[in-house]
Amino acid sequence: MNRATPELRIYAERLIANEVSRNASAKSKPTAAFAVIDKLSPHFGALMGAAGFRALLSRALMLAGAEVAWLGELHVRADGSFEDLKELEAQATPEEMSNAGIVLLARLLGLLVTLIGDELTLQLLSNINDLQLAPEG
Repeated sequence: MNRATPELRIYAERLIANEVSRNASAKSKPTAAFAVIDKLSPHFGALMGAAGFRALLSRALMLAGAEVAWLGELHVRADGSFEDLKELEAQATPEEMSNAGIVLLARLLGLLVTLIGDELTLQLLSNINDLQLAPEG
């Protein structure tokens, strides 16, 4: 898989929209996707351990970096937060930050689906975010 799939991008966008609707301060922040990842960290960390989630997040970052080159400048700290995020936010446009966040979150979701399956991933995400993430139709 060379790019984040359209379906996973839609799920990522839904998670971000949910975060923005719940958190007024996120409305103007192009880094809302990174806030979603921070929010998911303890939940998935409980499932696979903090180190396991960090490893998964680092892998997602590496994959997303192939699609959005400057994401390769980010690093995941031991606590699961992103090193150099503020510096990159100052250099990138809001649209670039927003797109990069969507790509990264979609890649993370893709890895979770690979690891634990789509049904369990979507169930856990729905429980965490009170969302119906299944495709509408």
